[in-house]
Amino acid sequence: MTYTRHIPLQGSFNLRDLGGYRTAKGQTAWRRYWRADSLHRLGPDAMATLVTIGCSTVIDLRHDTEITARPNPFFTGQSSVSYHHVSLFEGLDPTQPGMADAENVLLALYCAALDKRGEQFAQVLRLMAEAPGGVLFHCTAGKDRTGMIAAFLLLLAGASRTDIVADYVLTGDYAPAMFAALRAEQEAKDPLKGFIDLSSPLLLSEAGTMEAFLEYLDQLYGGAEAYLLAQGLRAEEIVRLRARLLQPMLAEGAA
Repeated sequence: MTYTRHIPLQGSFNLRDLGGYRTAKGQTAWRRYWRADSLHRLGPDAMATLVTIGCSTVIDLRHDTEITARPNPFFTGQSSVSYHHVSLFEGLDPTQPGMADAENVLLALYCAALDKRGEQFAQVLRLMAEAPGGVLFHCTAGKDRTGMIAAFLLLLAGASRTDIVADYVLTGDYAPAMFAALRAEQEAKDPLKGFIDLSSPLLLSEAGTMEAFLEYLDQLYGGAEAYLLAQGLRAEEIVRLRARLLQPMLAEGAA
């Protein structure tokens, strides 16, 4: 069987498998971890498809307000899937003075998240280590919160920086349609509210941002493993994550 990086699924724009990236110990395994944008549009058939391909756990990284506005269908809609909510960027607002004035506002946001939300990063990775099957993690666009968690997973697996940056940048292929849909939903729900600015730098996923984030993680925290251990993730949980990330599959390949 040949697996694909992007998974076309009705109701989702940016659903991608983290399998197939090269490491010193082979490729990252397919159908272990998926990154995605918001799942609020998924119907029963799409949810069933995720179960069929092995998804046992959904981790929602959004704020409470985002979940209220766009409820996650797995919260009550699929008994075979375990749903978890960890607000990864709680208390961080890139539109506020200071962060909004940064030369690279997304980089400032990512660095602030590392500095202030370490316990939550460890919590998400712990859930991923303990999950019985495949794990889907997502935020609203599947770009920032999701992108940081994906970077941690690929770093622990031993993927190259080039591949980690490329995985982050890949959101740009799906961003135009995704953000247009989000804007249309917002306009339909509340025409008097401010619309999503499709030209905002907050919607970008540029290589330089992820490269600088990885450098910050190395220089200030000694890399992904050292950071997560300092935040409370146990060494045996990291071992379990690596085993899940690198366990061979019967067939591998990317398209």
